[in-house]
Amino acid sequence: MKVEELDFDKRDNTRLDLSLEISLPDKNGKTINIRASGVYFEVITDDVDAFAIDTALPVKISAVTSTLGFEERKIKLNGNGCIVRSDIKEVTNRGNKLGVALKFSDALNISPSDI
Repeated sequence: MKVEELDFDKRDNTRLDLSLEISLPDKNGKTINIRASGVYFEVITDDVDAFAIDTALPVKISAVTSTLGFEERKIKLNGNGCIVRSDIKEVTNRGNKLGVALKFSDALNISPSDI
């Protein structure tokens, strides 16, 4: 089976290579990159089926904003998405390390993390 990928120049949104904490139901992971339409992250799990293609997941991403002249502020990005790709990257003694691509269903909600 041949898989075609879009050229970098044809992507809808720019990817930002950021390592941020991502919270999922019963799991936490780290983002590899994020863009307006989705996120690619890694998670360690024994339940590979929980990350099957077309699975809907709520996500919370923790980030820190910084603007010149203002103090840093912790925020949460909250929303829902659907898994479009999932691959086993490594088998560890804690479980399978998965690479998961999630397409956001809607724009993420932004809130201060202390709420």
